[in-house]
Amino acid sequence: MGELLQHNYLASIFFPALLLSLWLTPIVIRHSFRLNAVDYPNDRNVHDKPISRMGGATMVVGLVLPLVFFTPMDRTMVAFLVGVFIIAATGFLDDVYHIPPVAKFAGEIVAAGAFVFLSGISIQEFGDLFGIGEISSGRLGPLLTIFCMVGVMNALNLSDGLDGLAGGISAIACIFLGLFAYLSAEWGVFWILLALLGSLFGFLRYNTYPANLFMGDTGSLLLGYTLSVSAVILVRNDHTGMHLTPTMVAGVLALPITDTLLVMFRRFRHGENPFLPDRTHLHHRLLALGFPHAVVVPILYLSAGAFGLQVWFLREAPDWVQFAAVVLLAALIHGGVYTLQRVGYRWKGREAPGLSHEDLVHSWIARVMGKSVRLAAGAILIGIVIPLVALPVVPRVFSGIAIAAIVFVAALFPWRAQRSRPSVAYALMWFACLSLLALLQAIPGSPDWVPGYLAVLSAIVLLWVLLKMKYCGHREIIQISSFELLLLSIVLFAALVMVPALHMGDGLRNMLFAVSLESVAFLLAMKILIHRQQRRNSMVVAGFLLALALIVAKGFLFSEKTAQFALAPAVFPVAIAASANPSVDSPESSPEMIPPPPPRSVH
Repeated sequence: MGELLQHNYLASIFFPALLLSLWLTPIVIRHSFRLNAVDYPNDRNVHDKPISRMGGATMVVGLVLPLVFFTPMDRTMVAFLVGVFIIAATGFLDDVYHIPPVAKFAGEIVAAGAFVFLSGISIQEFGDLFGIGEISSGRLGPLLTIFCMVGVMNALNLSDGLDGLAGGISAIACIFLGLFAYLSAEWGVFWILLALLGSLFGFLRYNTYPANLFMGDTGSLLLGYTLSVSAVILVRNDHTGMHLTPTMVAGVLALPITDTLLVMFRRFRHGENPFLPDRTHLHHRLLALGFPHAVVVPILYLSAGAFGLQVWFLREAPDWVQFAAVVLLAALIHGGVYTLQRVGYRWKGREAPGLSHEDLVHSWIARVMGKSVRLAAGAILIGIVIPLVALPVVPRVFSGIAIAAIVFVAALFPWRAQRSRPSVAYALMWFACLSLLALLQAIPGSPDWVPGYLAVLSAIVLLWVLLKMKYCGHREIIQISSFELLLLSIVLFAALVMVPALHMGDGLRNMLFAVSLESVAFLLAMKILIHRQQRRNSMVVAGFLLALALIVAKGFLFSEKTAQFALAPAVFPVAIAASANPSVDSPESSPEMIPPPPPRSVH
């Protein structure tokens, strides 16, 4: 484990941020009530009880400490951290003392100005947005950069209206911008986004619907500041990696930006103060259409992901095409919601019609399916254990991946709050299952029959699930929570975007798609097996963690240290790709795979 933390930037930055955020949250919740940093129910909120709004404080610590201890302190990083201190202080004062909007706005300007002038980085051009030539900022570059950064901060601040909304959208933005940073060799931005993503996951563990913690202005301003700094650095384009246009980077954040612009325009048109809060944001309008909270957040996650995917697939297109595509997608999303409002649409959750069991055959099948739970549970357990036992000795790089999966799931799983946080529990249950299935197929030397065997097993499990749904109900298992959707989207993003971008081969992409589908079948089955007995959640997750621990044990029993499986950041993805597709290029022969410099280690 020590070797992993010393040499792998994913472990030495992401996991400290995650664990710090998780560890500090209960402490912050207790003290927030003493400081009266609590969000009470009102006509704009959708919760009905006082909830702490100091989650942003844990995110600040989770972001800053890993960067201070594990990354080089150059001019840009120092400038970023100075701005973090200013924006966090501004948000904290607002959360505790409710400072005037003008004072908060001034704090945003000071934070953005501190970064721009201390780092010397600003936006020099905005691209060819209208097909008439490059739009240069000239001497106004620093001022326009501050203006854009403050706009992003306010966009994220105003999007923080539903449980998990701002945090999830920011996590999606971190994934896309992180890929851009990796391909552009902007390692400082890459580390910043890794730390922010870790702290966000720690926060979302408590903020996913139904939330018992809000990020407050400390968190939302921090998200806007960090993402805007990352965007400004990425569009610098110092020719060390992938060329990024301002439209590409801004397009990742287009959902909160366009929502804020439309809200302010609407207020200005009606002669209202554009900075006063109201209920005209996109999430408020979806709620007004009758969509429940648990449905609105996944819809907006998908919308944010759609912007990111659009930007990625149009990355080679001219600037004006990228800009027009972003505007068109925004018009479709916001225009679609507006049209539904105009026609008087109301979403109604309909229960599936009851099934008639008058037919004797159907009645008999229903009784059999009703008594099949224990048999199915045992069959699924044995079915997964068989390929696990058949595994050979495991290269240590795959043990490192298993350790990462264990830490991620074990840290985030709500062991003491399973009944109040089932969506988080189900999401982590699925992720543990996916990690196990992926490792069973990716480990070199795994029997050739394992992929086909797991595909058949998952098909049988899915058939059992469908029969249970037809004859015994259980329609609720197909409802997906925002946290489940977030993790699933990240995995599909890795298969759809990251694997081709890093030239890791079709084998790995196909394997990720396959295990995603297979693990969904197992998740649906586990939801039926649990069936409102939430104490079984921990038993199921513990079983998956035990299986992953067995892979770790087999890895540490592997005594040979072969070069192709040495524990190094750049080899991590290539090792998996090589096992899924033997024809994949090695790191040395693939120029696009740029290994990052190792983070600073602390002894």
